[in-house]
Amino acid sequence: MRKEKTRKKKMNLNMDNFLGSLTTRYDASIILISFMLIAFGVVMVFSAGYYTTTNNYGDPYYYLKRQCGWVLFGLIGMVVCTKVDYHWYSARNRYWIFAVLSLALLALLFTPLGVNVNFATRWFELGPIRITPSELSKIFMIVFTAGFLAQRPGKVRSWHLIIPIGVMILHLALIIKQPNLSTAIVIAAIMIGILFVAGMWNGFIGVAIAVLIIGMVVILLFFQDTHWYLRLTNFVNPFKDAQGEGYQVSQGLIALGNGGLFGRGPGNSIAKNLYLPEPQNDFILAIIGEELGFVGILILLSVYLLLIYRCFVITSKAKDKLGFYLGSGITIMLALQVLMNVAVVTASMPATGVTLPFVSYGGTSLIVFMASMGIMLNISKKNRG
Repeated sequence: MRKEKTRKKKMNLNMDNFLGSLTTRYDASIILISFMLIAFGVVMVFSAGYYTTTNNYGDPYYYLKRQCGWVLFGLIGMVVCTKVDYHWYSARNRYWIFAVLSLALLALLFTPLGVNVNFATRWFELGPIRITPSELSKIFMIVFTAGFLAQRPGKVRSWHLIIPIGVMILHLALIIKQPNLSTAIVIAAIMIGILFVAGMWNGFIGVAIAVLIIGMVVILLFFQDTHWYLRLTNFVNPFKDAQGEGYQVSQGLIALGNGGLFGRGPGNSIAKNLYLPEPQNDFILAIIGEELGFVGILILLSVYLLLIYRCFVITSKAKDKLGFYLGSGITIMLALQVLMNVAVVTASMPATGVTLPFVSYGGTSLIVFMASMGIMLNISKKNRG
C-alpha cells in the first residue's frame, strides 16, 4: 500500500513538474485559449452539422469524428512547430522551399488531382483526406515573407521588394483562377501587413487599396453577369434575392435573429435543420448565435480578442526581426479571418469562404492555425530564454 502511494505521489510530482515546465517555458495563455477554442469548435461542429451529416452520410457523428481526427493532426503540427526553432525557417534560405511548395500545391489543383465542388476547384484528395492548398499558402507565405525580409534588413524600400511582391502576384493569380477571391485577398493582406511593419513605403498601402477598389468598380461595371458581381451587390440586401445568391446570408441573419440575447439553447438551432447550407463551415457563427445568443457570440469574440492580444504581446517582445515578422503575420491572419467571418455572417461585407479560426469545420484550416500557434509558442519560448 505504501509503495502504491509513493508511486502515485511521484507520478503527480512528475506531472506537476511537466506542467510547471511547460507554462514556464511557453506562454500558457496561448495554449489555454487555443484549446478552449478547439474544444468549443468540436462541440459546435457536431451540433451545427448534425442534420446535414445525417442527411448526407446517414451518420450523425461523421463530422464529429473527422473533426476530432483533424484535431489530432493539428496537435502534431502544433507540437512540431513548438519544438522547431523558428530560426530554422530562414537558415540557408529555407523560406524559398515554402514558397515553391505553396505554388506547386496550388498548381496541382489544375491537374486531374483537383476536385471541383460548386464550380470551384479548391481541393485535391489523397484517399479519404481532402486538402485545401490555399489554406496552407497562408502560413507558407508568412514564413517566406518573414524569412526573406529578416535576411535583408533595411532593404524593404529597395528593389528587393519586387521579389516578395512577384511571389505574391503568382499566388493571387493561381488562387483567383480557382476561383477563390476571398483567400487571395487574405494572403495579399497578410503579406502587405508584414511588409508594412517591416518599414515598407506607406504609399504602397494606398496603391494596394486603390487597386482593390478599382477591381471592384470594374466588376460592378463590366462583369454584371458574373458570380462576383452578385456577391458584391447582394450583401447590401440579401433578402432581395433570398432564394438565390442571398440565400445563405439571409438564412444566417434569420438564425442570428432567432437566437436573440441568450439563444435557444445548445443543440436547439432551427437553421441547421437543412435550412442553412453547410452550417458547420463558414457560417457556423450563425448557429452559435442562434443556440447561444448575442451573449454567447460576445464571449466567443472576447476570447478571440484575448488570443489576438497575447499574440501581439509575444510579437512585440520578439528578440529579432524574424520572430517579429513571423508573429506579425500570424497575428494579422488570425485577426483578419475573425473579422471577415463575423462581417460575412452579419452581412457587413460580401460573402466569402473564410473560416472562423479553430471553430469552423475543416481540416486544413484547423491544422494551419494550430501550427501557427505552435510557432507563436516557439517565439514566446525564445523571448523567455
